[in-house]
Amino acid sequence: MRVAADGTIPEHHPHCLGCGSQNPAGMGLRMRLDGDIIRGDVTFDQRQQGAPGIAHGGAVATVLDDALGSLLVVLETPAVTANINVDFRAPALLHHPMTVEARSTARDGRKLHLTARLLDERAVVVAEARALFLAVDLAHFAQGGEGVPESWSRWGSSGA
Repeated sequence: MRVAADGTIPEHHPHCLGCGSQNPAGMGLRMRLDGDIIRGDVTFDQRQQGAPGIAHGGAVATVLDDALGSLLVVLETPAVTANINVDFRAPALLHHPMTVEARSTARDGRKLHLTARLLDERAVVVAEARALFLAVDLAHFAQGGEGVPESWSRWGSSGA
């Protein structure tokens, strides 16, 4: 799995909750590389509603986590979320286009320190996340019994 020449980052797999094209409950994220940041667009709808007219905090956290996971494609490192802290700053209004951004801030052995933020159409920060991801061997993902997508095999092992 590699970043396309136009900077587009491929979906993790077709049924991914954040970016999977074949998941009817998915968020529809499409990420692209822009320098050292990845960006994507999302618009929440009734499927992600929490309070009336506002996206559920879990949906917001999902978008942030998935954007962070998309960094792994750029870093070519299989890893998992070990910890994610989300600070909610403003309501994520339904039917309003938003932008999610993510970047890598540091790496210490297996530890990947990543940050993300969700901005509304006025560039107001809706939520921010700080996360620790841990690099793992690809065998970790085979535990689910569905196999690892062929494109992931190019990542190799980052070793737990």
